Amino acid sequence: MSLSLFLCAAEAAGVSGRVLGGRTLPRIGGRVHRHQQQWGGHVNTRYNAILRHTKGTPSTAASQTSRIRPVRRLGLCLGAEEEGNTMRGSFVFDPDADVKEKAEQTVKEAMTMDKVLENASEEELFNKLALALRECPGMGLSDKDVKNWPKVDKAAKDLEAKFGYQYDSDDVMGDWRMLFTTSVAYRQQGGMTGLAKAPGTALHSLFQSLRKQQVPDSEWNEALRTLDSVDEAQQISGQNPEGIAATAEVLQVFGSALVKNEMRGVFVLDRIDEQGRKFTGVDQIITKADTAGNKDVPVRARALQICTYISSDKQFRISRSPQGTLFVFQRIENLDKMFEKMGVPAQGGSTWGSLFGGGK
Repeated sequence: MSLSLFLCAAEAAGVSGRVLGGRTLPRIGGRVHRHQQQWGGHVNTRYNAILRHTKGTPSTAASQTSRIRPVRRLGLCLGAEEEGNTMRGSFVFDPDADVKEKAEQTVKEAMTMDKVLENASEEELFNKLALALRECPGMGLSDKDVKNWPKVDKAAKDLEAKFGYQYDSDDVMGDWRMLFTTSVAYRQQGGMTGLAKAPGTALHSLFQSLRKQQVPDSEWNEALRTLDSVDEAQQISGQNPEGIAATAEVLQVFGSALVKNEMRGVFVLDRIDEQGRKFTGVDQIITKADTAGNKDVPVRARALQICTYISSDKQFRISRSPQGTLFVFQRIENLDKMFEKMGVPAQGGSTWGSLFGGGK
C-alpha cells in the first residue's frame, strides 16, 4: 500500500500522521495521551487557553440553566430512510501547523452568537442545517457540494453558537455515519483511502465507531509504541483508553459489489466542563488497517477530534478540526447489522477471500 494512500486515509479519518513500516510496540507504563508536546502541559491544559479565549463572550448555550426542549423530527430533511454513509467526525491534527492558535479561533467562532439566533429553537436551527445538507448529496465531496460548503458551515456554526457544548462526553460514544465534510483530503481522494478513484469504483459510505470497551494491554501497548517518542508516552501517562476506534469506508465497484476498508486503533477522551460548556476532545491512535483486500496492515497515525455539538435527541453530531474542517454525523443504532445487509464484514475490512466468495 502506498504512503500517499495512507496519508490520505489518515486525514480522511480525521487523522494526521505518517504511515510507517510495521513495528509491534511496548507498553510504557500507564495510559497515555499525545498532544502535550505541541500544546504544552497536562493533557487538559491544552484546552485552557481556548476556554479563556472565549470566556469573555459566553453564548446563551453557556449561560442556560434550563434543559432545552427535546428536538423532534430532526432527521426529517435528511432522508433518514436511506442506508449508507458515515465517517468519524474528526479533528485533523497537523503537527506542522500552529494547532493551538487555529483551535482557539475555531472554538471562538463556534461560541460567538449572532443576536438573530437568540430566539431561535434548536429544531429551527437544525432544520436549517438539514436543508443545506440536502443540497450536498455527495457528502460534501462533489464539485456541486463544494459550492454549498459556506451554507452548510454557517448553519453548523449557528447550532454550535446557540446549542453547542451542552452534551455529556459519553454521548460521543457509538457508531456514526458521515453526512457531510469539508475535508480537502476526502475531496481530493474521493474518500478515506483514495481507492475510490480507481476505475469503476465510487464511494458508497463512510462510518466512524467509538466503542467503549476494555482495551487489552496488548493493543494499548501497540498504540503506545506508535508514538513518536518515549517522552510523548510519558506525557500522557495515567490516561485510560476509553475503547476501540475504527473508521470504515465502503466502496461500490462497477455499480454493484460493495467492498469495505477499515482503519482502527484506540481512543482517549479529554473531558472538560467549565461554566456550563461541555468540551470533549477525542484522541485516536490508529495502528492497523484492512485495505484493498489486505488484512492488518501496520499504520502509524493520530487524530484529534473536538466535538462541538450533539443534538438533544443524541442522534446528530458536529465536530471540527483545529483548522476548522467540518464533519456532520448521524448515529447508527446497529452498524454491524447494516454491514451484514451490505454484504461486507461486520468486523474488519473485506479480504480477498470475501471478495471472491471465500468467506468474510
